[in-house]
Amino acid sequence: MEKEVDPDSDGNDALDWGSLAGSYSLQYIYRVHDRWSFGLEYNGNNFDDALQNRGILFPPFSWWERDIESRMNVHNMLAVGRFTFNPQSRVLFYVPFGAGVARSKGTLEVSETNLVTSQYFHSKTTAMDTSFAYYLGLGMEKQFASHWAWGLEVRYQGFWFDNGGYQLAGVSGKEHHGYLSGLFKLSYLF
Repeated sequence: MEKEVDPDSDGNDALDWGSLAGSYSLQYIYRVHDRWSFGLEYNGNNFDDALQNRGILFPPFSWWERDIESRMNVHNMLAVGRFTFNPQSRVLFYVPFGAGVARSKGTLEVSETNLVTSQYFHSKTTAMDTSFAYYLGLGMEKQFASHWAWGLEVRYQGFWFDNGGYQLAGVSGKEHHGYLSGLFKLSYLF
């Protein structure tokens, strides 16, 4: 049996938006100076489900168990740059940064079970939003062949998402979401 589930219990304003993610990116960057490089990047992030479990007592004597699964897919198109601290070294250390647009799709699945009468309800809500996105990090890179280099980066990435698209009680407005990502990079040098 399906119905529109309206989980208007405490805590909806603090719903988790995702768990670990698989990420991928494609970047073109051009060195304009020994220390400065600029370019463009597309990256995608597909976050796993975050699960929240709640028990709710509704009168008269009905006990409901509610599970809320949330996940987010975030696609970023960014203008990027990097500042290299030691451009003459064999191993480069740098600060990567970027700003642009995030296109995000959030999904909430709500399952409710009445433990007294064994009734079951399920709903799935999807919301999409476009917002400003950015990142800032630290990285290192080492050239291992005439046109190839490998590197590691750690980034803090952020975007905003309008939770009002879920149309749940107590959930509204744009919220900032941030996450830490670690990247292994393989680069082709022109």
